[in-house]
Amino acid sequence: MKFKKLKLKRAAIVAKRHAKEIQPVIRSLVRWLSKRGIHAVLEKELAQYIRAKTETFTFEKVPRDSDIVIVLGGDGTLLSVARVMGSRQIPILGVNLGSLGFMTDVALKDLYPMLEAVIAGDVIIDERHMLQTQLLRKGKVIASEAVLNDVVITKGAIARIIEVVVEIDSLFVTVVRADGLIVATPTGSTAYSLGAGGPILYPSLGAMILTPICPHTLTYRPVVVSDHAQAELTLRGDPGEVYVTFDGQESEPMKPGDVVKVRKSRSTVKLVSRANKNYFQILRHKLRWAERPRSRRATSPPRPS
Repeated sequence: MKFKKLKLKRAAIVAKRHAKEIQPVIRSLVRWLSKRGIHAVLEKELAQYIRAKTETFTFEKVPRDSDIVIVLGGDGTLLSVARVMGSRQIPILGVNLGSLGFMTDVALKDLYPMLEAVIAGDVIIDERHMLQTQLLRKGKVIASEAVLNDVVITKGAIARIIEVVVEIDSLFVTVVRADGLIVATPTGSTAYSLGAGGPILYPSLGAMILTPICPHTLTYRPVVVSDHAQAELTLRGDPGEVYVTFDGQESEPMKPGDVVKVRKSRSTVKLVSRANKNYFQILRHKLRWAERPRSRRATSPPRPS
């Protein structure tokens, strides 16, 4: 994390189009920015949806000359933006319009105070590492994606255990027999991996987590390795329908013998955060982490009449 004062001249805006009352929110935001000499450019479909006559851009091509990208939605919307930006990462301000929002942790009511803090330089640029993933079939690259949260190998609709051979830096680790396998970043440790029993990692740690999904035996436990390592995951046997999914948004079918390679990406995602941001406070607030159960006065059940 590092303090940084952003010189705001151009702001790109992306939003979950069907979010409640998005039209007045975006129009108000554009006016607020304009009054402060900041030119707003809207994602094309968003502009069409709210019928705004302004400069636009396609979702896949966020303007390189933007000083900030304001994302209004949930973590899924932010993940989509981070993935399409690739190596040309521009600071992202995530505004939460959803129900949880770990990365989009700015509430809508705090949008303008947060923007004032951005202009004043009272914010932190929180750099999050990504993973570069490849799906190979007989040595040929079928798909290549950068992920901020995780890459997941999982079975399809048929309830059948899959087998995945795991190697780290060409060293055999184990054969995971489970419903699937998650490789997650520290950022993704509070997403799917956490639900599958994985640990919570501090976002700045240089690590990645291998978390089995509903393993066949209790001896299969999550493993944390250095993000300088390369993981190779080979699908074994004939398990039927199996997919590899990138950040829960893009997926590819896998065949026996296919290999998923995972390593640290050269790209990082730059998130604009409050200067006084406390990660553990977010955990307590969003997940009720480390919160003691509230004591309730015991009462006797009612007697039947």
